[in-house]
Amino acid sequence: MAVIDVDGLTCGYGETQVLTEVDLHAEKQEIVTIIGPNGAGKSTLLKAVMGYLYPTAGQIRFQGEDVSRLRPDQRVVQGIAYVPQLDNVFPSLSVEENLRMGGYTLAKGTLKQRMEAQYAGFPRLAERRKQRVKTMSGGERQMLAMARALMTEPDLLMLDEPSAALSPQMADEVFQKVQAINAEGRTILIVEQEAQHSLEISHRGYVLADGRNAFDGKAQDILNDDKIRQAYLGGQVAEADG
Repeated sequence: MAVIDVDGLTCGYGETQVLTEVDLHAEKQEIVTIIGPNGAGKSTLLKAVMGYLYPTAGQIRFQGEDVSRLRPDQRVVQGIAYVPQLDNVFPSLSVEENLRMGGYTLAKGTLKQRMEAQYAGFPRLAERRKQRVKTMSGGERQMLAMARALMTEPDLLMLDEPSAALSPQMADEVFQKVQAINAEGRTILIVEQEAQHSLEISHRGYVLADGRNAFDGKAQDILNDDKIRQAYLGGQVAEADG
C-alpha cells in the first residue's frame, strides 16, 4: 500500500485550473522528486496533498484512507508535514520557540522529547536554540523549517524547493539531511528546481508539464533520458553518464 496515492487530481485556484488528472504515488521510505518548468503545477500539487486546495476531481489517499476533504490540521494529525518554499519559519521568534510552534499540539513531556530529538538531529540548531531566526543564514533557516515539520513525527514529509537561494555547500547539507530523514523511515516528496541533485538522491521521479503528468519512472531513468535532460535539466549530464 502506498503511503500517498494521488489519483486523477484536478484542482486550481478559483476558476483557474492548474492540475488536470494528475497521478502520483510514493511507497514507504521512498524519496520522490517532482520536476517540471515554472508554472507546471508542482507546488500546487504539494498544496493539494496538504489540504490547502481541495480537488474538483480525483482523490488523495494517505495510508489507504481518503483525505481529499480533510483540513490541513487534520492531515497533520494523520501524519503529513509540509515545508513551503517561503515563509516556512517565524523570523521574529527564536529557534526554540519555532520548534515549540511545530509541536504546539503535543503534551508537555512529549514536546520536550521531540525538541531534544531535533536538536540531536540538527546540532547547529542546538547551538543556536535561543537565537532569533531573523539573524540566521538561509541554510540554517531551512534546517529549522525541516526540524519544525518533524516535530509531529510525520510519515510523509513534503519539501518545496528546499535548496532555493542556498549556496552549493549548504544545498549539499540540506540534501544530505533529506537522505538522513528518509533513512529514519519517512517518505519524502520534493519539488526542486535543482533537479539533478534531487533526482540523484531519489528513488523515483515525476515530470509535470502544463499541469499534467508528462513522465514518471525511476530517478536514474529520468536522469539518463536525453529528451528529459534537455527539456527539464538544462542539458545537465548525470555523473553516472560521465
